[in-house]
Parts: sequence; structure tokens; C-alpha cells
Amino acid sequence: MNALKPSLSAALIAALTALLFFGPMASLAQGFSPAARRIEAYYQQLLPTLQQADRLSVSERDRRFGPAINSAFDLSAMTRYAAGPAWSTFSPSQQAAVREAFSRFLVADYASLVRDYSGESFVVEPQTTAEARGGGEVVKTKLIQGGGRNVTINYLVRGGRVIDVYFNGTVSDLATRRDEFASILAGGGGADALVRTLRQRTEALLNG
Repeated sequence: MNALKPSLSAALIAALTALLFFGPMASLAQGFSPAARRIEAYYQQLLPTLQQADRLSVSERDRRFGPAINSAFDLSAMTRYAAGPAWSTFSPSQQAAVREAFSRFLVADYASLVRDYSGESFVVEPQTTAEARGGGEVVKTKLIQGGGRNVTINYLVRGGRVIDVYFNGTVSDLATRRDEFASILAGGGGADALVRTLRQRTEALLNG
């Protein structure tokens, strides 16, 4: 059976945790674009949970993360992009099931990877750059790690909501998800197999 891997989420969560300890100062800066401010607000929603992460179960972190992630991310669009051309072959009920299963998996994946804060700092650029291919804007950020190592993590925002995250500035988390979806669909079973795999993976994460 194919299983979805955590993908880039471990690195993204490290950045997320760091921003939460920098965000209150950054949010006071003048001239921040609405998209940059939107991402900061999202991280601030997660702050109480992250501060207690080592004392909470994965299931409890999942429950607390859900509202913030569902609000900040355009999960419907992300599901369509991840499914690729196969999306148009799914029935409306199958599309709804895939969307629900993927949304649940994504939240559980993030919840399973958040454990503690290890001293990183994070910088978000106040102004965005236009995304040439499909519209939207890119919020550029840097994760500052020990030893002066910097990691670029950018967020593609469209219609006020995140639809992709780029690790090292260019590696698309959504493209990785799309490859995983394609692998599952290639094994046969179509949308039903994809839903089944997503649900099994979610259950494993929450009970791990």
C-alpha cells in the first residue's frame, strides 16, 4: 500500500514555531502587506498550542490546530491541485470525500510534527512579490537557525489564503503532495483508494 510521507512539513513546522516567538514584534511593523499580516495572524492563532506542545497529545494538537489551518489555507484549491487531472474524473461525492480526507490528513500531519521550540528566530518580509504563473502573491520568510544558517520558506497566497509553501524558496510542498497522490492513483482504485490511504495515514498519525 502507498503511504503519504510527511513531505516538507517538518521544516515548515520548525519555521512556524520560530515565527510565533518573533511574530508579536513583527506585527507591530508599519507597511506590512495584507498577505504577510494574514500569515502572522495565522501563526498567532497557533501560539498557545505550540507553547504547550510537549504536554499535549497529537490528537489534542490536531483538534486545536484544525480551525486555524482550515481558515488560513485554501484546502479546497490545494486538494484540486494535488489531485491533478484525475480530479475531473471524480464524482462530486468523491471530490468531497477526497477534500475532507486530505484536509484531515494535512492537519494531523502538522500536529504530529510539532513538539517543542528550540531557539530559532524568524523574519518575514513586509511586502510580497507577484506570482507570475497563476496569480497571487508570495510572502517571503527566513528561518534563522543556530550557527547563522538561514532557510528560506515562502508562502503562496491567493485570494487571501495560502495555497502552497515553498521550502528553500522553490521546492513546492504541494507539488510533493501531487506526486504522492499520483503514485496512489496509479496503483488503481481511483478516488476511493486515495481516500482510504489518506484516512489510514491520518489515523496512524493521531494514534502514533
